[in-house]
Amino acid sequence: MMFAELLRGSKTFILFVFFGSTVFLLNLPAVSAQTGGNFQMDKSVVAGGGGNSSGGNFSLNGTIGQTFAGTSSVGGGFSLNGGFWDGGETFVAGNNPIFDFDGDGKTDLSIFRPGPGEWWYLRSSDGGNRAFQFGSSSDTPVPADFTGDGRTDVAFWRESTGEWFILRSEDSSFYSFPFGSVGDVPVPSDFDGDGRADPAIYRPSDNSWFILNSGGGTTITSFGASGDLPVPADYDGDGRSDLAIYRPSDGSWWLNRSTSGLIVYNFGSSTDITVPGDYTGDGRVDVAFFRPSTAEWFVLRSEDSSFFSFPFGAAGDVPTPGDYDGDGRMDAAVFRPAESTWYINGSSSGVQIIGFGQNGDVPLPSVYNNP
Repeated sequence: MMFAELLRGSKTFILFVFFGSTVFLLNLPAVSAQTGGNFQMDKSVVAGGGGNSSGGNFSLNGTIGQTFAGTSSVGGGFSLNGGFWDGGETFVAGNNPIFDFDGDGKTDLSIFRPGPGEWWYLRSSDGGNRAFQFGSSSDTPVPADFTGDGRTDVAFWRESTGEWFILRSEDSSFYSFPFGSVGDVPVPSDFDGDGRADPAIYRPSDNSWFILNSGGGTTITSFGASGDLPVPADYDGDGRSDLAIYRPSDGSWWLNRSTSGLIVYNFGSSTDITVPGDYTGDGRVDVAFFRPSTAEWFVLRSEDSSFFSFPFGAAGDVPTPGDYDGDGRMDAAVFRPAESTWYINGSSSGVQIIGFGQNGDVPLPSVYNNP
């Protein structure tokens, strides 16, 4: 019989391996815990009988002796529970914050310029910028990480033909395919939890969702009612986006959570703008809205359904929430078209004021807001 005992010293781990009557002693260098930011685990064992390691968008709960965890663990804010991983698989922290074009874990200031069909983004990693001519003024921007490399891909949906066009962040090549028709609303998100955004559309005419799963197959589901607005996101923290709608007529949110089931909140009014995101850093998207008349933000905590509010912005501002400081929490932010200026209330970095873009530009972190 073989078993092992692990002793921790100040500088080394001492591993005793017993095999029959023979004892092997191995000195292993101590390894500091990794927290926050982007990380990767290759062929690892989580042990320690309940120890916890957390930070940024992840939490590791160490339990020894669990079954194989599978070939990969990916997703937005996520939790890994279990012991052993077999083979040489790679485990990568899942989706970076949306609108992260350079893959550094931070939302980038970014715009779509409808006239010439140009995309511009300011790289948070080094302060440089990039620009692409991709699409036309009548196209709908649908940026997301479709290829699963941790970087948002420049992409648009052409309603007149129902075609999607995706510019790969890996090599700037592009591909296209038809999915949807006139009158549909594009709502790409990671519905199957594989770390890649799935092309999807919401059809208001019959309240149907059509999801082209990146893992294969198409899902067709009916959810919602006439006048509803789609707000899909991962509200229960299981790594999969949930079907969800906002009903302006009574300010209600209907969340069909993939793990936790259906829940309904009454939170907001017909003139509010939906801005869901993980503002509290617990790995679950919070129901939230921006009130243009007062420039106030209202956030319903996913932890206990209490809410908080605060003013940030001014009349005429466009809400552009994102994780601009990369701490795993959504930051309130606005784009002021009249000045082409961004105002960011970073949860870790404080307030930033940055000029980027010009009047008439569409700030990309606002493209999935409703109404």
